[in-house]
Amino acid sequence: MANKGDNRRLEPFGRFPIVCIGMSAGGISPLKQLFRNINSTTGTAFVVIHHIRKVPTLLPEIVSKCTTMAVQIAAPGLRIQPNHVYILPSGQEITTADSCFSVGSRSKRKGWMNVFTVFLESLEKSRHPGIAVVLSGLDADGAAALRAFKDKGGVIIAQAPESSEWSEMPQAAINTGCVDYVLPPEQIAAQLERIAQGLKVHRGHPELAMA
Repeated sequence: MANKGDNRRLEPFGRFPIVCIGMSAGGISPLKQLFRNINSTTGTAFVVIHHIRKVPTLLPEIVSKCTTMAVQIAAPGLRIQPNHVYILPSGQEITTADSCFSVGSRSKRKGWMNVFTVFLESLEKSRHPGIAVVLSGLDADGAAALRAFKDKGGVIIAQAPESSEWSEMPQAAINTGCVDYVLPPEQIAAQLERIAQGLKVHRGHPELAMA
């Protein structure tokens, strides 16, 4: 488990890790399991990307019952902070630049959602070490961004397809050949903590010593 001293070590120049969690159908159960088991003082920020289109998301209330971290909807200009959880507003897409959120209408109006892909593409260009977690869901959102994300030092975890209610999203990620870990939900939190503890910043570039 990370302690306060670890958090300061993980955040020189504000380069704390950002974990982007992509989920769709069947993703709530593994999401709850992840937040029930992860330490709330890892020095990591979490961004939850879902596919809810038209109704307000209940995820802030759901996640708040599973963690002591602050949980809120991402808003324009909101600065990302470690040990916080941010939720995508329903029916919109978000990006990050200079450690702040931008929020706008979905750029893809028809077909399957690509909001996970959009956020990962912005995270890959940011100064923060990135970790992508692909949970249960339909279609292949996120997969198109994984090669560039990994090439910039990002780490990728996919929920084991056999443990997913809907396996299409994690399987599409695995099929890219970019996934570092394929894990059942009960093992994802521990792996995230190991990654955060092994992160070092060297000459301004993140290096991930993966356990």
